[in-house]
Amino acid sequence: MVNPRFEVDPEDLSLLQTLTGISSREELEEHIIAVQNKANRIHNYPCIGLFVFTKFNIKLSPNYHQVLSLIDTHKDAIFLDVGCCVGNALRKVVTDGWPVENTIGIDLSKEFWDLGHEMFRSTPESFPAGFVGGDIFDDVILAPTIGRSDDSNFIPNLERVNLRNLTSLAPLRHRVSAIYVCNVFHLFHAEKQLDLARRLASLLTRQSGSVIFGSHGVAPAQLAVTNVGPNSFHSAESFASMWATLFEADSVEISWKVKVRPRKKLSVLGEWDIIWWSVTCK
Repeated sequence: MVNPRFEVDPEDLSLLQTLTGISSREELEEHIIAVQNKANRIHNYPCIGLFVFTKFNIKLSPNYHQVLSLIDTHKDAIFLDVGCCVGNALRKVVTDGWPVENTIGIDLSKEFWDLGHEMFRSTPESFPAGFVGGDIFDDVILAPTIGRSDDSNFIPNLERVNLRNLTSLAPLRHRVSAIYVCNVFHLFHAEKQLDLARRLASLLTRQSGSVIFGSHGVAPAQLAVTNVGPNSFHSAESFASMWATLFEADSVEISWKVKVRPRKKLSVLGEWDIIWWSVTCK
């Protein structure tokens, strides 16, 4: 019997079948549930229980096709997935044309990344994306910048980097063309979100079209914070305003749209708004 919780759209199902080599829906479900059980033993995130790791939701981002166009407009464009888990988003962008050797993920747990190879029946040789295991708030992984992140005096090393050799993100400062951050920001209070945003902005190349984008939960507009403190969460509006403080005026376009308004309580915020958002260099 098909588990009613394992629901993917036909496009995602087809890609899962292609990447895993499992054509039978029933056999694929058994494989996915086995992976889910192992993932829950690593950390039982809600997105694991909801099978989000089996979906390729990055394709739903309003600017997804613009992101893919960076492959042609930026030389050796690098794609970074923050909180990559099993690497499902990276699998999608590579399928859609991004050179795998120019992609890299970061996650707290390398176990999730290794489980991704089991899930997609790949190896580090057959899917040679880069991976950094560790906490992005660890200064050894990526030290924060001070003040605005543009740092016009910083000149990045343009020598091509072998992403598979990296053990930190420090060598990628001002070198990444696309940074994807899904279901990460809402794990932290507003002050910590600013710290994360500042670290990510320091990685972004300032070429036109370079983008940080993603999706997560925010406080509904009626609960918008007026004074961001250690125990407050951002609304969509204040989240966008936060990004504006990190870049020179009129240097980026900041956009967001409500993806869905859940009719259930997801946290202390009550009913969250789930948004797509992007910060794009002009």
